[in-house]
Amino acid sequence: MEISMKSFPLIFSIVFAISGCAENERTVYVTPVVPESLRQTVHVPKRDARTLADVGILLTDHVEALATANGRIESIDCILDAAEARAEPMC
Repeated sequence: MEISMKSFPLIFSIVFAISGCAENERTVYVTPVVPESLRQTVHVPKRDARTLADVGILLTDHVEALATANGRIESIDCILDAAEARAEPMC
């Protein structure tokens, strides 16, 4: 039996179908759920700095805002790590 080049695609597809290489694989992208509260900006209250005590209060406001912002970034990072690992967030 002689196999011509015209029948090669048919034979090729039959071999792959039998061997299991023709399974349909799909990539499904899932967007992780990030709560809206983590996506909000952190505002620092505006204060007049007339005395050294006012400057201390202003500095405290900035330190607290930075801690809040960094906490949100850590939470978002935890959610994204869990999504990449296809697991539930542990944070």
